[in-house]
Amino acid sequence: MTAADLKTKRAAAGIPGYAVCQVAGISRAKLSDLERGYATGSPEDLRRIDCAIEQILGTRRHLAALATEAGLCMTGIRL
Repeated sequence: MTAADLKTKRAAAGIPGYAVCQVAGISRAKLSDLERGYATGSPEDLRRIDCAIEQILGTRRHLAALATEAGLCMTGIRL
């Protein structure tokens, strides 16, 4: 997976860059440089970013399931 692919995946999911950086343990500047093609990420960097995106998506799914289980309406709520 390329940095451009990860940017597309992150943006499509509506995940802010700072959230990915917190989970992946990288700086916002580094993520920005990678996504804009100003720097080349190591395979480890790209893997960490992809794992961070997946972890955030998994957390969102889990929270949505818990809310539904509790009978909460999720319409119009963005996790």
